[in-house]
Amino acid sequence: MDNIEEKLKYENFNEETKEYINKAMDIYSTIMSNNISKRYPYGEKYKFTKLDKKILSLFTASFIANGKLKELLEEYDDLKLQDFLSYGDISEDKIKKLNEDEYLDFYNKSFKLDLINIIQAYMYDLPGKEINYISPIIIVDSLKDFRWIRSRILEYFWKDHDIDVHINDHPLFRTLENYSLTSGSISKKSFNKQNSKKTSENISEKSLVQTDFSNKNILFLLDEIKKKFIGQETLAEYLFYNIINNQKLVGRNDINDGERSIIFIDGPTGTGKTAITREITEKLNIPFTSTSITNYSSTGYVGDDIIDTLVDLLKKSDGDIEKAQRGIIVFDEFDKIAYDSYGGLEMKKAVQQQLLDFMSGGKYRVSLGMGFFGSHEIEFNTSNLTFVCLGALTNLRAKKVGVNNFIGFGDSNKSNKNSVYSISPEDLVNLGLERELVGRFNTYLHSEEYSCEALLKILKESSISPMLGFKKWINLENKTLEIEDGVEDLIAEEAYKLNTGARSLQTIINNIRTYYIKDVLIGEEKTIYLDLDTVRQINEDTLNRRIRM
Repeated sequence: MDNIEEKLKYENFNEETKEYINKAMDIYSTIMSNNISKRYPYGEKYKFTKLDKKILSLFTASFIANGKLKELLEEYDDLKLQDFLSYGDISEDKIKKLNEDEYLDFYNKSFKLDLINIIQAYMYDLPGKEINYISPIIIVDSLKDFRWIRSRILEYFWKDHDIDVHINDHPLFRTLENYSLTSGSISKKSFNKQNSKKTSENISEKSLVQTDFSNKNILFLLDEIKKKFIGQETLAEYLFYNIINNQKLVGRNDINDGERSIIFIDGPTGTGKTAITREITEKLNIPFTSTSITNYSSTGYVGDDIIDTLVDLLKKSDGDIEKAQRGIIVFDEFDKIAYDSYGGLEMKKAVQQQLLDFMSGGKYRVSLGMGFFGSHEIEFNTSNLTFVCLGALTNLRAKKVGVNNFIGFGDSNKSNKNSVYSISPEDLVNLGLERELVGRFNTYLHSEEYSCEALLKILKESSISPMLGFKKWINLENKTLEIEDGVEDLIAEEAYKLNTGARSLQTIINNIRTYYIKDVLIGEEKTIYLDLDTVRQINEDTLNRRIRM
């Protein structure tokens, strides 16, 4: 992918883009502290987040900053500057202009990171193309897809102003994309046509969920995922390809029973089972819902209904039933509905029986109630869903490897390579899962226990290392971090002792951040020093408690 970060540096913008960004920052700086909320026709009150205000500011600036974007907007009578201003509870004469020397700092603090995420996600929907330069047209066109930018504010505006076409289908955005392609701000990449060849002609075009499954794109996406989940690369790869294969099976009439993967993943807590699944679905643009199976009950019992997961998929698919029926449902804590876990035997039997029918594939009437899509029922076919069931299997693993080895408080420099054990479908049956339900699982995967070495590698190399977040937090306060040699090794060792997987790294870093938070936020020193003695003291103070004798 292009170097988006470099192209989104403020100093690299041309004059037209810089004027547009400055106008957006003027608007955002004016409304950022305002408490803005709307009550929509379907009854829900929505309070604007900071991201909502940024998106609204970027779109509103399109009408104010001079250039081609403003000319294109003037062609559409249903989009008016005054409507967007009033939506942000502001008028044009109330917009406060930042000083010229404030724009660069304000951009780096408040806009740059969000724009990087938005533009990178935008490029995933334009496979085989690259951005030559960032233009206002590129930025506004990228705002239409709230699946990626985590803000539905423009969609709410569309509905609140009765614009009779869905935001993604509005002719403005088609015009913006076409203009970018023809004017040169977006161009096609040149690479081997064989590698970019689409999937089999037997597969329904709808089954691709608008995702590029070319070999080159698949390898790129998988590489990005592996960079995040160091230590779980094997799980990430196997799960990634199983999900892709399930997507490719949609629309085929000649598949045999068992070809579609129904997946069971076991592994210690904190090893990323849910996070990896979520990351894969986001990269592949597949609707995803995750919940603890302990939240649900069968008909006639107190508790939520498993059918609620279908409603959630529909909402995350914006009511597109074809897309929702290709979604992924993750049931976490699956081992807790086994008979040997605590209490509720009859309830667990009932839930297991309903799950057996649910995952086998069938048609269900789903009521959407009085929510976002109105009050009506729709038929939902679960035959093409991907089911991923997760279980830590804590007690079973303890029996397999022995309590002393399992606890994990031995020598932190050892990787526990000798603690090898096996888990079979029969073990799940003995645990208390119905044999017929276990029989539905045809793909078994597992996450690995983290060694101290693996935790250190995550801290140093992962693209989602909590140390990166810690450094970024300090940099955003215009300060720098200096780390003494050996500090990262010590953090990994202390995290290993906590025995909560990769989450333990975040715990240690959060403890360190709490210690330094006053110095970073209001201290006068521009350099934050992190040394070995301080890390040891922070960890000791965090874990120890004092009582009055």
